[in-house]
Amino acid sequence: MKSMRVALGLVLMAVLCLSLPVTISLAQEVLTNDSVIQMIKAGLPEAVVIAKIKSTATKFDLKTDSLVSLKKAGASDKVLEAMVAAGSGSPAAAAAPPAPALTAGRLKTQDVVYQLIGDKYVELMPLSASMETNFAFFQSKSEIVLPGRKAQYRTTEKTPVFLTTYAPTEAPMVKFKPGDDHDDRNLKFSSGAFMPFGGTQKTGVRNEDKIAITTERDPRGFYRVKPSAPLPPGEYGFVVTTGFSMGTGKIFEFGVD
Repeated sequence: MKSMRVALGLVLMAVLCLSLPVTISLAQEVLTNDSVIQMIKAGLPEAVVIAKIKSTATKFDLKTDSLVSLKKAGASDKVLEAMVAAGSGSPAAAAAPPAPALTAGRLKTQDVVYQLIGDKYVELMPLSASMETNFAFFQSKSEIVLPGRKAQYRTTEKTPVFLTTYAPTEAPMVKFKPGDDHDDRNLKFSSGAFMPFGGTQKTGVRNEDKIAITTERDPRGFYRVKPSAPLPPGEYGFVVTTGFSMGTGKIFEFGVD
């Protein structure tokens, strides 16, 4: 009888814990004014602070009063210049711009997505994404979250043609939906329902979020990918699905105007 009461108590504790909403986020680091001040007060060299600003997503407050406060906190002129150059946009705005158009003889042969425009190949830059998981009463839901409501790379072509080294099953083309409350884009990636003694879990891109495509393999080993129907204006991307279970996934994003 005592062991039964203990077991029931453990089950009740688990139920109470699972009923509380929890968010797990693997979001990339974003530098703010406070981050810079923290590095300066820690005595990091000026060159290190500037390198960090240039290599990390930023969201700086660059109003005049804020710059004056940074100067009083010990920020050098070069650090302030680096912050102004980085801008005050969202992490999406801090992403690297698309590479210049290339000719066929200079194409990369792995981990790449190009848009084919005439006889030129414009490389889409991969963007790191976060995975956010919410737990509620006997349920869980995970979403891929991209910073910013719009992709930096834009195209006006409604049926763009892409060349990629990823098979369609490795990196499906998807449509993202704007976040409800934040400056981001979301894609549902997994969901689950569980009980104290079992449950189910589904992981991966849902069929309703995938864009129907036509694809063919060219002699060089690339996959030539094209939407089966014209894309309406919106936010899209190729999701490299293999990394998200480990929190290291990436997206080749693009927007259609």
